[in-house]
Amino acid sequence: MLNASPLNAVPLNGVAGTAEPEYIVRGTAFVWALRVLVGGVNLTSQLTGTVTVDREEGAAGIAGFDLYIAPGVAVVPPDWKGRPVTIDYISTSHGATTEARRYTGQISIANWNPVSRLLSCECSDQLQQRVEGMTVAAIDALVGGYWSADVFEEVEGRSHWDYALERLSTRPVSLDCSPTGDMRVTSWYAGAPDFIFGEGTVLYQTLDLQQSDLSRTTNRIEVEFSYRYSRLWQRNQAYSWIVPAGSFCNWREDSHELPTIEMVQEALTGSGQAIVSESYVTAPLSDPDPCGTGIAWVNQFDNLVIGTGITGGRRWVQTVTESYTLTFATPDGEDEARQVVQRQSASLQIESDEEWTEGEMAGTDTGYQDVIDGARRAAVFEVVANEARTELVSANRETLLSWQAPTSMVLGIDLIHTLEVDCSGVRARGKCRRIVDSFDLGSGSAVTTLSIAIMRGGGTSDPLTIPPRLGSSPTDPGEGASIALPTQIGGRSTDPVYDEDKLGFAGNWSVADNNEGQEAFPRRFDLESPEIPEADRAELAPTGATLYRVGIPNDLLEL
Repeated sequence: MLNASPLNAVPLNGVAGTAEPEYIVRGTAFVWALRVLVGGVNLTSQLTGTVTVDREEGAAGIAGFDLYIAPGVAVVPPDWKGRPVTIDYISTSHGATTEARRYTGQISIANWNPVSRLLSCECSDQLQQRVEGMTVAAIDALVGGYWSADVFEEVEGRSHWDYALERLSTRPVSLDCSPTGDMRVTSWYAGAPDFIFGEGTVLYQTLDLQQSDLSRTTNRIEVEFSYRYSRLWQRNQAYSWIVPAGSFCNWREDSHELPTIEMVQEALTGSGQAIVSESYVTAPLSDPDPCGTGIAWVNQFDNLVIGTGITGGRRWVQTVTESYTLTFATPDGEDEARQVVQRQSASLQIESDEEWTEGEMAGTDTGYQDVIDGARRAAVFEVVANEARTELVSANRETLLSWQAPTSMVLGIDLIHTLEVDCSGVRARGKCRRIVDSFDLGSGSAVTTLSIAIMRGGGTSDPLTIPPRLGSSPTDPGEGASIALPTQIGGRSTDPVYDEDKLGFAGNWSVADNNEGQEAFPRRFDLESPEIPEADRAELAPTGATLYRVGIPNDLLEL
């Protein structure tokens, strides 16, 4: 009886649905046949030689077969390129017939031999080309994983297959096609066995163990991750000045020159600061009796300063480069004598606001702000951390165990399954990594070679938690106390000598005490900005180191 559905049909998510393991049964005779459709046409009768199907995780599935073309039939090999191909295996045992799809793809090239009249067809399931034709959103949904434009290049204008590989590099999974041509993603980790091979189910002397060289078994990855951003500083300083007499009416009793508003403003901006805030008490304009003394006041200038409070600010940009050493290690990678180290690097630079130093300062407070992007920093970390962990897992699953069995006995096995073998003194369990079918039409042999990947390493895994920032808490002294600016007035015999280094206001009395040629002081208003500490200007380069342990399951392997 023919099964209604293919024996190896699996869900698109690549998760096997077998609740209990299936034990491969030995000692059964089978009669088998193939059905090969090319472009929907059954060409099974024209097959000759050996038909092969090779499907491996993470790679395009390929197949090959030869077709005999009868004399008198014209052949145009390029016309065969791109034709869809399906290969079905039909097995009969004890009167029951089972059909299983072994391959779905397209002819990638057809080579013609006019002497033997054989058309040799090489096929592919076009995994890369199919992914290339997908949208970015569809790839994200299919592959998952992590991605950052700060680690990889922008997607626009690039290969979508490369983009899919970038996402795959952050997950311990493989992307491939099922025998029916459905793309799926499957985990590298072995689970409970889906199929168990006991004594007598493996072809004689076909068990073969292959191991990678020590130099390829990376067990420690050190990633230097630099995070560069700008710290935008604003340092405000307040100043005050008032006439020595303390008020306009007191000043008027023995007056002297006054600064103007413009002089105060120019003094502040000339010190390299911008005006944050300002207030002035000015001498009143003409008034018949401003002080209640019966004496009129005549003044046409509205900018003569009796007292002022003015705050200036300076802005500058300080560069901060946080350097993280992120180490990912298996148990062997933590042992200095057994380390096989791989080094990588990643960097992230957050663009600064170039207009910061020229921006409007009025009304802004003293302090700093970091131009950071926590989401981008986290995305870079997720990529480099998961890439490193995936690389370690990959390096520690390079032990391959292969064996052969009659195809009729393994029709339900796919790359998604976990296989266990207990035969000829070998006990092993691992995730199925490769399936190769060889159907020899001449000898009648139908043999499938199965390969499983076996992980070994042990240990436990730490969560991939992003380390805290290293330069996030500088000391901010805040706004300095207001600086009271002094005054020096000249033009009288009792006045001290003019001090050109003295800040504040310098001017002359309105009335001198005699005419003996006393020195006249220049009328000016000066102030200085406090020096910015070097620690707030120089580039900061804090460093930190974090170790992440990566555990590798110990799959069963006993020889």
